[in-house]
Amino acid sequence: MNKIVRIPLFAASLLLMLAVGVSVVFAAPDPFVGGWESTDQDGSYQVLTIGGGPGNSYHVRYYDFGATICGLDPVTGDFLHAASAQGVLTDSGSGPEGTLPVYCRTSPPTFWGNANFNYMYDSITDTLVDAHGIVWSRK
Repeated sequence: MNKIVRIPLFAASLLLMLAVGVSVVFAAPDPFVGGWESTDQDGSYQVLTIGGGPGNSYHVRYYDFGATICGLDPVTGDFLHAASAQGVLTDSGSGPEGTLPVYCRTSPPTFWGNANFNYMYDSITDTLVDAHGIVWSRK
């Protein structure tokens, strides 16, 4: 191959690699993915971890450190147990949503029931808001 052909071919290859690299660099990160925390309506601390899944799905882990649904001490009113849920939520177009099994963290864990999880992202405040109006901040 002569030099006249090699230089334009090299330049075209370099431009293609730069274009691919730039599109990867400027791809917007998924706003839902990450660690989140909030205070529940009952005053307990909650954490949520959202990871990307295949397609329009998210792998979710939820933990409420003091869940009213899992019992309160009859004398003090203190939380007796935490609650947790994990599974896959789908993207509704405005955020992850779906139904997950919830377990009270007794020994052994007790199945409480299925609960709806629904989150919407607020890009102005970089927060999530759930179906109960609870605001979740990044950890």
